[in-house]
Amino acid sequence: MNYIIRIASILCALLMVSCNSEPSLQKYFVDHQEDKDFISLDISGSILNNDKVNYTAEEKEALESIRKINILALPVKNIDQPRFNKEVATINKIFQSEKYETLMKINDERGSVVFKYLGTEEAIDEVIIFAEGKEKGLAIFRVLGDKMQPTKIAKLGNSLKEGKIDLSGIKKIGGMLEM
Repeated sequence: MNYIIRIASILCALLMVSCNSEPSLQKYFVDHQEDKDFISLDISGSILNNDKVNYTAEEKEALESIRKINILALPVKNIDQPRFNKEVATINKIFQSEKYETLMKINDERGSVVFKYLGTEEAIDEVIIFAEGKEKGLAIFRVLGDKMQPTKIAKLGNSLKEGKIDLSGIKKIGGMLEM
């Protein structure tokens, strides 16, 4: 009987240690999707893929590596300043505790944008874009994919700048997110 109690105690201790109570970005999305103050969208990666555009092989491969995009936005007009500050602090804490690597940070008088990724430099599984500004609010974009390659994604970004990729579908969504 004493042996069974020891094993049960060890199992309980292991269970308590294995439960991770740290916040995660995925949990943050789930917890806030139904919040009336937030705007939440899930977009298939195929929205970027357009048969009318003649993509290079690298661009096509980069597009095919994107599975979906999750968007969570909190317009300032929906909340007060203390709540805005709390949400920004919560997201920043998640980024400190998660294993996201920083790609780039941009700060100016309007706010800041942080680009992070999860995975390796050769095979990115998730890109996170977190934008916040006191006049507009905050938005988090999770670009989920399978072994996205930074060099090919960067070339895809150049194609976006050149106007080669049709963003009409995303522009309609952007209108819904107008803060």
